[in-house]
Amino acid sequence: MKGYLYTVVAAVGLSALSAMVSCSRESGLTLNDQTDSLSYVVGMNIAYNIMKMDSTLRPEVVCAAIDDALSGREMLSAEDAKTYFLAYMNYGAYERTRAYEEQYLSDLEKSDRDIVRTRSGLTYKVEELGDMNRAVTSNRDTVAIRYTIESIDGGQIYSSYERGDTLRAAVNRLIDGLGEGVQLVGEGGKLTMWIPSALGYGAMGNEELGVKPNQMLRYEVEVVEVKRRR
Repeated sequence: MKGYLYTVVAAVGLSALSAMVSCSRESGLTLNDQTDSLSYVVGMNIAYNIMKMDSTLRPEVVCAAIDDALSGREMLSAEDAKTYFLAYMNYGAYERTRAYEEQYLSDLEKSDRDIVRTRSGLTYKVEELGDMNRAVTSNRDTVAIRYTIESIDGGQIYSSYERGDTLRAAVNRLIDGLGEGVQLVGEGGKLTMWIPSALGYGAMGNEELGVKPNQMLRYEVEVVEVKRRR
């Protein structure tokens, strides 16, 4: 059974090992020889991989589990660990993400009466309504938007303003949450959106943009132009 757990470590232990490095690191670390350098490179690779994994993992709990396992005082048996891991891989990750997002968005909605949730789960706040005579009327209409993407803890992921870009696309070519959101304001309108992962990039994430799997996103969007399909 422990052999199975070693397989689990190979599959999901990247995050665990990364946490262990952060937990046990001493201040003033120096790279004294090739072994130190190689060890550090491996640690960097582990860190890059954990960023691509489930963004709801709690590093402090992973770290505690490593300490427990190394000292032989695990809170779960090997059999229980196997059962839980298989449940996580098959279903648990989605359910855990969904529950976390639901709680977060529910609390957010209660915190500000101007924040609204739609039936799909998109949560938004209109900053400027814009010209509703120049609003999207069909998901085949084309919009030009400028926007920023942030993680819900405020870390910036992407900014079209910084890149000097304006995205032009048919509404039905946008991710679901963004496509729904741009229809809520008119040309010149601005809104803030909190997009659950199911309405965003889902379990795959978007490596090019830097979006992690199962990551909820905060968008600030300006609808620059609306071109209706004739």
